[in-house]
Amino acid sequence: MRATFMLEAACERAQSVLLDRAFFSLDADQFEQFLAALDAPPTPNVGLERLMAIEAPWDTGTT
Repeated sequence: MRATFMLEAACERAQSVLLDRAFFSLDADQFEQFLAALDAPPTPNVGLERLMAIEAPWDTGTT
């Protein structure tokens, strides 16, 4: 029981640490490519459009 708790706590903490990493290093060329990707218009995504067209169950009143 305690071992399970410790393992779960350690995994949650490790995941939190990894998800909080926001710093990454780029050279000048990579940085320019990164900025170009951010500035580029989004490409069409049929799967995302289909997903967003589905009404959420909590909005339909059904479960």
